[in-house]
Amino acid sequence: ILDVPPGTLKDTDTRDSVEDWSSLMDVKILAMIASETGVQPDQALQDYTSVGELLDLLEGRGALAR
Repeated sequence: ILDVPPGTLKDTDTRDSVEDWSSLMDVKILAMIASETGVQPDQALQDYTSVGELLDLLEGRGALAR
């Protein structure tokens, strides 16, 4: 979705540090999460600020193991 090479995103990456990461990309990310994991985007998922925060939220909901 973000068009970056696999394995290059860091937990500290944010919308400001990844080129072309826009609010449209957020919508696409949340839609993919819902379709792939069944986790529906709530306010906490919509308010994430970094890759690591998003992954922590998903892990806490049992959507992935880190």
